[in-house]
Amino acid sequence: MKLPLSVLVVVYTAEREVLLLERAARPGFWQSVTGSLDRPDEPHDAAAARELHEETGIQAASGRLTAWNVAYTFEIYPQWRHRFAPGVTHNTERLFSLELPARVPVAVAPQEHTAFAWLPWREAARKCFSWSNRDAILMIGAALLAAGCATGDGRLAPHLESGPAEVHECAQWYRAIDAEIDAAGVRDAQYTRVPGFPHLRVDRMLASLKSRAAESEPALRAFGERLAELDAESRRHEIQNLPALTGDARAQALRRARDCGRRLREADLASSGAREALLAVARVPDDYSTALRFFGLYYLTRIPFAAGVRDWEKDTVAAFQREPDPAAHRVRYAPPAAAPLPRSVVAGLLARAAFDPLGHPALSARELERLAAVYAPTFEVEIGGDYDRFGGLRWRRASGVPEVDAAEPVVYAQAAYTRYRDQLLLQLVYTVWFAERPASGAFDLLAGRLDGVIWRVTLAPDGEPLIYDSIHPCGCFHLFFPTPRARPRPAPDTLEEWVFVPQSLPRVGEGERPVVTIATGTHYVERVGVVRGADSLVRYTIRPYDELRSLPRAGGEHASAFGPEGLIAGTERLERFLFWPMGIASPGAMRQWGRHATAFVGRRHFDDADVVERRFELDL
Repeated sequence: MKLPLSVLVVVYTAEREVLLLERAARPGFWQSVTGSLDRPDEPHDAAAARELHEETGIQAASGRLTAWNVAYTFEIYPQWRHRFAPGVTHNTERLFSLELPARVPVAVAPQEHTAFAWLPWREAARKCFSWSNRDAILMIGAALLAAGCATGDGRLAPHLESGPAEVHECAQWYRAIDAEIDAAGVRDAQYTRVPGFPHLRVDRMLASLKSRAAESEPALRAFGERLAELDAESRRHEIQNLPALTGDARAQALRRARDCGRRLREADLASSGAREALLAVARVPDDYSTALRFFGLYYLTRIPFAAGVRDWEKDTVAAFQREPDPAAHRVRYAPPAAAPLPRSVVAGLLARAAFDPLGHPALSARELERLAAVYAPTFEVEIGGDYDRFGGLRWRRASGVPEVDAAEPVVYAQAAYTRYRDQLLLQLVYTVWFAERPASGAFDLLAGRLDGVIWRVTLAPDGEPLIYDSIHPCGCFHLFFPTPRARPRPAPDTLEEWVFVPQSLPRVGEGERPVVTIATGTHYVERVGVVRGADSLVRYTIRPYDELRSLPRAGGEHASAFGPEGLIAGTERLERFLFWPMGIASPGAMRQWGRHATAFVGRRHFDDADVVERRFELDL
């Protein structure tokens, strides 16, 4: 009977080439050296040296044999369990590596393997059929890169670089999976990676809470946990989108990320230096290029740009004041029917913030889903063509741009937060996608594939809407719709795009919701009303915005709608050739949440933690 104890030996050269063997019993399946212990008391390093010589003819003494503090436990395939003792279903495999100065002759054991190959380490990892083998090669390759100072994402924080073996190996595993993610082009841009801390990511809201996190041990722990949650969220999509992984390998990679993330977070909290470093580097760069503004003579060119913005604001105000065209064909899309949720219940949910060290309401996914349904708007769209029918995004085989399936109206919803003095206010965000913005002429700078509207409501702690605001997914056309509980503050600079209010709204009562009127073609918001009750038989479906980060493709693969820079490739607009001096990358292109710069003159992001506080005086 075989023992459920084995070794895995990754053989590599100084040039980071890895030796793989093709299994005789399964042609096309490649692996490193592997084999079971002969007896329970056989030392693992002796078993590694023995298997190495038996399968390749290579002597362990010809290189440097290293035992890694890593053990993989995996289920034994049912067809092979007869080789083990009755009831044995899992095997534990210890990892070793053999470093060689250069390639050496290989003599495969013909009863076990039929061929061998020396491959670059990333290619070797992709070729392996075993998730544990792939994991091992990626981790070792990343360690080699780190030793050679060849990584592009900066050094690890010192406590991870020189910590205990299990901490160091986990950190190297993160480097390895990140290298694979970047090589495949599936990096998720919604949150920002924290330099030196590969297991953490940050957004603008959390970055704004660093001073609060430094005030107490519970707050710092909560801060670290939130950063880890953002990384786990992004990593789930990145691993799902890796084309080389099978289902089992994805599951194992996610488990490894969870376990290693916890271990590294504990190491962070155990080191005073790491705590200080984390608070120093947990920040989000803005989405404006100072270099582009410098070369574009921003302080001169912003003057005509500001004049153009004022002209657009005048046109928008005029559109809001015009009477609706009674001949226009409009369709109202109401949100799905939802059970009433009294404001007193909403207030109770939001009051949980008082019990959180960071003042963050601890809302479950189900609670956020209910809130999204209760506060969802009605969209009234003027229909001039198929480009005015919104729906869900999906991939088609021959398209490099996700397409809109208008057969089912879909609105994507998510939660966000903004700060006002010492409180965090819940925001609910709704995104509508159209197939295109059609060209109005031969030189329409704003036309292109995909378009949309993003609608957001900011709630008071008592559950009443304070402010609504809107942009397009390009970050353009930022409009604010305050209620009487929000009063605009004056702009600090007359040229800066500060707060444009084309229409104020009355207080929105329980059971009421806004009706957002959208123009044909341009998809500009033209007016906002308030309605009570079921105002349309045509209803849309609410889906999580997170779906856009990993959409299914033909053949079982997944891909994000967004590229590694947070843009949707293929949605570029001609305006980018004229508007670049304002410092925004590819202005007009559709963007991922967290990547919306919303002002050409000045600096403003849709997800800035203080975007409301700086611009409004609120009655809370």
